[in-house]
Amino acid sequence: MRKIIAMLVAVTAVGMLFVGSFLGALHQPEPHGVPIAVVAPEPVTQQLRTALDRRRPGAFELAGYPSEQAARQALLDRDVEAVLLPQEGRLVVASAGGRTAATVVTQAFQSAAQAQGRSLAVEDAVPLPAGDAGGISGLFYVLSLVIPGIALAVLLFRLAPGLGLAARLGVLAAGALAAGTANAWLADVVLGALPGAFGGLVAVSSGIVLTVALVAAGLMKVVGPGGVGLAALLFIPIGLPASGGPLGARFIPEWYAAIGQFLPVGPGATAVTNVVHFDGAALAWPLAVLGGWALLGLVLLALPARRPVRPVAAVPARETSAV
Repeated sequence: MRKIIAMLVAVTAVGMLFVGSFLGALHQPEPHGVPIAVVAPEPVTQQLRTALDRRRPGAFELAGYPSEQAARQALLDRDVEAVLLPQEGRLVVASAGGRTAATVVTQAFQSAAQAQGRSLAVEDAVPLPAGDAGGISGLFYVLSLVIPGIALAVLLFRLAPGLGLAARLGVLAAGALAAGTANAWLADVVLGALPGAFGGLVAVSSGIVLTVALVAAGLMKVVGPGGVGLAALLFIPIGLPASGGPLGARFIPEWYAAIGQFLPVGPGATAVTNVVHFDGAALAWPLAVLGGWALLGLVLLALPARRPVRPVAAVPARETSAV
């Protein structure tokens, strides 16, 4: 009975973790620190900054740029979420970088312009592809890489528990490449949801699968079979919502977003977006995070295997001879 009660408590706790993590992060999105490039004299930029801080304190960070070309380049380099040209009545967004960010920025600045009796024309410099009009494919695509990574580690642990380190790494790398290539082919060629950068998408996808597989395999070697549960909890109910999900990291609680930038799911999703839609811009941090987790998995795999506790054999009592 105690085991049944413990099982029920554990299942309930896992369900509460999923609900608390996902809904806690995503149920009430609010922008914080969304960077905006402003092409205007500094007094105009400061006036806009003051007006926005009155309306939505801390929601936007305005930075002045000397020219439209420089501001547009910052948008393509993923340094800012939009470019505002107030004196020309224009706003430039990139919905492929995040539909939520583009929508919130557009609504905020159009409302501000209407309050002043002005109109604001909006241009989408990097639109979402027709195969991903909702802008949610990236999130589910990364999830489709995390699950095979965990499954790869579990199956190899079960099918070949005595495999050496070099051979295990080889199988994990081959499996990651196969899964990454197949998923990229579906997402790009078949569905058209993440089109235009097949080679880069294969590389990033394989790297994400390999990173997750290495961490899961390392945890299982050190902790035992329970390590797969730790990996799954870390990457799915914590990693996915901490990445911002379909909203983006700048629209969830800041403390959760701070955690998410150091977990592989969020940077992995950013790497996919930047490779597919922004010609590989701003990949240094996402690749550094993925590389750090992969290195951690390698270190765990190189540690001595966990030895099972063997029960002590009972010592038979000495027979006494009758006198």
